[in-house]
Amino acid sequence: PKNPLATELLDSTGEPLATTLREIVTTSRCFSTDTIVVPGIGAAVAYATGDAFGTRFSFSVRKEGTIQTVVFLDLDDEGINKELVLYKRQFTATADNSAFAPSDADLMNCVGVVNITTWFNFGSNQLGIATPGLFYVAPDELLWCQIVTRGVDDIAAGSSPSVFMVVT
Repeated sequence: PKNPLATELLDSTGEPLATTLREIVTTSRCFSTDTIVVPGIGAAVAYATGDAFGTRFSFSVRKEGTIQTVVFLDLDDEGINKELVLYKRQFTATADNSAFAPSDADLMNCVGVVNITTWFNFGSNQLGIATPGLFYVAPDELLWCQIVTRGVDDIAAGSSPSVFMVVT
């Protein structure tokens, strides 16, 4: 039987081509994680590039999916690139404001790194965004994270940044 959704393609002489176009119906179930204030950031502490920026935290996610977007809400208006390092299991966090240095054992559970390098400056704050398309598997429905700064942050009291993800 002929597929009613198939569209016959014709060549320049009006003859049918060997291939047809078929409509593919898909559903996309995107969701946004909770917005998390990055824990453990020291107020008025001078960070160096490569330092852990805050402490370990986690996002509740499905067992598997794709991280489509990461949004970093920079209330302190610094716009300094960040790396969101993601793990499928809990890991030993690097102390805030120390050189980020995961163990070899922890690195074995790393899902990937999201590089936040696109910034939108709104005068008194900034929004950083990344669109990694990063596939993950999270057996416990949690992605464990720590942020690494790639600049010299100095966060004012009350201006701790927040982060969330959009996942399919």
